Amino acid sequence: MHPLLRRGLAAAAATGLLTGLAAAPAEAQDLPVLAVDFGRLTGEPTHGAVGSLYGISENGVPGDNLLDALDMASMAPKPTGGLQHPNGDANDVLEVLAEHDGGDAFVNLQDWYPDWPYQNDGIDAYLAEIEEMVPVMEASEHADRLVYVPFNEPNWIWYNRGADYEGTTARFFRDWDLAYERLREIAPDTPIAGPNESHYDARFMRDFMEHTVAAGTVPDVVTWHELSPDSLRYYEGNHDHYRALEAELGIEPRQININEYGNNRDFGMPGQMVQWAAMFEDTDALADMAYWTAAGGLSGNAPQTNVPNGGWWFLKTYSQMTGQTALVTPPQDNAVDTLQGIATYDEAKGQAQILLGGGAGDTVVDLTGLDAAGADLGRRITATVHEIAWTGNEGSSPPPQVVDRIALRPDRSGAAAIELAGLDPMSAYWITLTPGTGRVDEVELPWTGTWEAEDAAITAGTVYDEGGPARPFSFPASGGKSVGSLTRADSRVEFDVDVPAAGVYDLTVTYGNTYGRNLPEGASPTEQFLTVNGGPAETITYPSTMQWGSRGQVTVQVELEAGANAIALAKSDHEAGTAYGEAGLDKIDLTPAAVDTHTYPAVLARTEGDADYDYGRDEGVEVRGDERIVFDVYAPADGYYDVAVDADGKGELTVLGPHGEDVAFDLEDEQTLALHEGVNRIALNAAGRRALDVHALTVTGDGGTEDFTQIAAADADLSGTATLTDDPWAAGGQAITGVGGGEGNTATLTVEADQAGPHLLLVHYANDERKSGHDYNIDIISRYAEFTVNGEPVRTVPMRGTWSWSDFWSYPLIVDLEAGTNTIEIGNPGLFTDIGDREGRAAHFERFAIAPLLE
Repeated sequence: MHPLLRRGLAAAAATGLLTGLAAAPAEAQDLPVLAVDFGRLTGEPTHGAVGSLYGISENGVPGDNLLDALDMASMAPKPTGGLQHPNGDANDVLEVLAEHDGGDAFVNLQDWYPDWPYQNDGIDAYLAEIEEMVPVMEASEHADRLVYVPFNEPNWIWYNRGADYEGTTARFFRDWDLAYERLREIAPDTPIAGPNESHYDARFMRDFMEHTVAAGTVPDVVTWHELSPDSLRYYEGNHDHYRALEAELGIEPRQININEYGNNRDFGMPGQMVQWAAMFEDTDALADMAYWTAAGGLSGNAPQTNVPNGGWWFLKTYSQMTGQTALVTPPQDNAVDTLQGIATYDEAKGQAQILLGGGAGDTVVDLTGLDAAGADLGRRITATVHEIAWTGNEGSSPPPQVVDRIALRPDRSGAAAIELAGLDPMSAYWITLTPGTGRVDEVELPWTGTWEAEDAAITAGTVYDEGGPARPFSFPASGGKSVGSLTRADSRVEFDVDVPAAGVYDLTVTYGNTYGRNLPEGASPTEQFLTVNGGPAETITYPSTMQWGSRGQVTVQVELEAGANAIALAKSDHEAGTAYGEAGLDKIDLTPAAVDTHTYPAVLARTEGDADYDYGRDEGVEVRGDERIVFDVYAPADGYYDVAVDADGKGELTVLGPHGEDVAFDLEDEQTLALHEGVNRIALNAAGRRALDVHALTVTGDGGTEDFTQIAAADADLSGTATLTDDPWAAGGQAITGVGGGEGNTATLTVEADQAGPHLLLVHYANDERKSGHDYNIDIISRYAEFTVNGEPVRTVPMRGTWSWSDFWSYPLIVDLEAGTNTIEIGNPGLFTDIGDREGRAAHFERFAIAPLLE
């Protein structure tokens, strides 16, 4: 049965951030109140806001390591073979949804056409196109996940009503009936969705529903778009108007799908995204983030194939809120950019969760129902608060950081409150409530400092306003401003910073760079000179970003004195000369340099099967048989990491590879694993009949591939059209080009392995192939590469665009090698496409690194 119908059609960062309170009335605090009533549970969460239009471009982009943790209730692709964009085919998306136990694919059928707005050859021609495209999708083994959307934004395209409302709507109603009937003939069991207008029009929706009731063509799913910041104000009213209309017309309640929502200013920013998610969760709607930029990046939440930003961690945290939703009352309803929240209670896990954000300053979370009538967590509760910070659209983000831990004691009525101080509106905050012991360990937070570029001393630069409700298509910036046009020889931004102690600090620069995109030499990384307290200049290199406002982050180390210091980023230096290119600056952050370590509590990890949860002094998750616990582990860079498992019993540790390669090892207390940058999945299960009781997993290290076998581009054996090409941004000054496009055009690596077994292979590649001509979408095209190990083909993978031919990203694979000499051949014998100019060519390759998966 169709997944949609199986589910049923729905009816109507600062130290000391938090303080746990007794059950004092929250109103007495004279602060904004987010009230959570666990005594009023409202049904299973839909996780509706996780969906994305063109968020998946191919099966493999984004990578499984990012998709596996998400509850993708819906995704919105184009019809397979459609020409609107070079990727996002429905059949690929169906495979991904099936593989990750997701929901439905809402297919925009008009994206069959290459032009925007869509070419209009008349309804008869369009019906003929439907007859061609639909059977291809219906032939998929996962066709039960299809939903057809016959018209996309009809009020803007083909049926712009203008001054002739009656005539235009009559023409649309006729064409809707024809398309509906044709789809029922070809695919009688597949749901149909509409009308799918660019916004909610109360007059039109009434006329449309009245007509479809009379004509017998009522859509199975009702869709429209919410694409304005004002949607945060008006959506609830739109929803309520539609539900009242259903009741008035006697229509069985339909699932609502908002199959485009939000703006560039929202995506990737946890504090913005929680506002949209809360509003859709309140109405049980499915919703897909809009497609304003490039496919395959989850609408700006997956900066690289396996690399997350803060927005991805928000989607993951939201996806793992299970059980029943609790009633949340925010300080303000139906307002733009305000504090909002979602809460759940999972009786089976014995834990409650609250996800909130969008507010600034201080607030109170007022908790009720913490007793037998609601979330019965006992008389002593541990509240752990994590911050999910904004890291730019393209900045790699670590997991949510624990910022406080509180021992709560609800009063006799099951009430308690938590006061939050100094909320960052760009961040989301995740509070977990679990049975406790009455005592908690103090959270020691490292010192951090942030300095805005617009507040620094600026020479020959311009301050720009970014994001916000007035500029919804601009990307967010810290403080709402950035500094750009740093193109003159004397361009310089100097920050006066103050640090608590002398020592080495991590300096993170948040920036944007598309320099060279319109120049003959093309886009590439750019540079500035970094000086500290007037000392010698060092070069800081900024990889390309998707757009100027799509922020990336670069971290370098600097040595600072206690107290005041001057940090400057400049175009030129009197001794070093002039730096190449241009970068825009948003802010800098400082924190003392330290080895990265993160502990993942088992009770907050994902579980498969009916695992048992324990709390208190012996907190952990017990798994046995086929049950297992999955940790989504973050690595800030490629390299070896120490993985320590706090567990009782015997078990297995399985690395769930980036392409489904599951590699199991006997579980040890400490193991050293090769991890790739971004999210890595590590699963634990019991060995034998006895249970494995897992308490936590801790990952320590900063990466670094010094212990890997390094293979330069010049060390590969090339054949056919494959050749070495000079590139000043490539390691060693050369990259391999011309691989693929037919048999025999290959690059072959020779690897000496000290031991047989699974190895992590890191492929450093660049790809800037694009289909040009779309009004606003950046139509990047993934290039495929086939990997053959010792003569046996092992995998063909898509490598997404890296924003320039000189920006090299790391792509991970797990390959099995024999002890001794091995060969790894890379090619593409003929994966072709009618869109773009791929012709089966592979990406450009800069270098390779390989090492045993288990050291």
